[in-house]
Amino acid sequence: MALLRPVSPALTLALLALLAPPRLDLSATAVDAASATQGLHARVIALDDWSITVHDAPTTSPERAVEVWLRAPDGGEHRRRLPLAGTTVEDRSRELAASLALLIEQWDELPSEPSTEPSVDPQKDARVRRSSPAAAPRARIWLGLGPRVELARGPPEGGIDLLLGAWLLRERLQPLLSVGWGATGREGLSLHTVRFGAGLVAGSPLAGGRLWLGAHAIVHALWSRAHDSRSATLWTSSSELGGTMQVRGDRWLVGVRTGIDLTLPALRVQGNHARLSRGPVQWVLGLSFGVIFGDLRNLPGRVGR
Repeated sequence: MALLRPVSPALTLALLALLAPPRLDLSATAVDAASATQGLHARVIALDDWSITVHDAPTTSPERAVEVWLRAPDGGEHRRRLPLAGTTVEDRSRELAASLALLIEQWDELPSEPSTEPSVDPQKDARVRRSSPAAAPRARIWLGLGPRVELARGPPEGGIDLLLGAWLLRERLQPLLSVGWGATGREGLSLHTVRFGAGLVAGSPLAGGRLWLGAHAIVHALWSRAHDSRSATLWTSSSELGGTMQVRGDRWLVGVRTGIDLTLPALRVQGNHARLSRGPVQWVLGLSFGVIFGDLRNLPGRVGR
């Protein structure tokens, strides 16, 4: 029977290190570990084979700093002291995530030997992070479809709208493209309207980006067809003015808009037994159920930042 010999503690630790799952410990008190971890995952997709540890760095100055230790998939290691210039925990968490993403992106340019030297001053680091693709989320677009209803003195007009929008300028502006169809009728007289429009929504994200409020203006070209015993068609225009609210998830959107629709000049059609009119002012309510395409770095807690 073979003799059992004790295994060296150093060999045991080495084997455990090789078999251990990826380590991601961003537990410094200067940042929020969950937000920083989420931000890093959003900026760097392939983190499975990385080991990253972040702890508070001792400092005698008012500035906050962290000690970072990175171990790459190829076994290379790097240590860095990172000053954090953010004034709030949220700002520092985003700053740390962007800095770690930049270090991983520039890994081949880092010194091969562990380094404990301080990084460059915080203002220069912030300028580098702002100019880095990892720290600059791209715009997201959305496509929505939903019902629309308009009310005036005559019978209500119902229809459906297809909207395409995008959040730009730190999500303060949304250009819109709109295509829609609507219909109304009375006593054998029907009126169908097809609209093509473009507009702009100005507003701001709230509640961590989950809610978006703004005001919109959309100009439409209208093609209308009236039919009773005979048919007639006409081109007119309308302008929709009102407010917009959107509830957003990671990849979905529910939007509500309401306001007035101005049709100038007003459209009036006469049938055999009834008369229909559109405008000059109608109240409009529209819903949109949509999907969002674009940068997943604009997720809850980061949308609009």
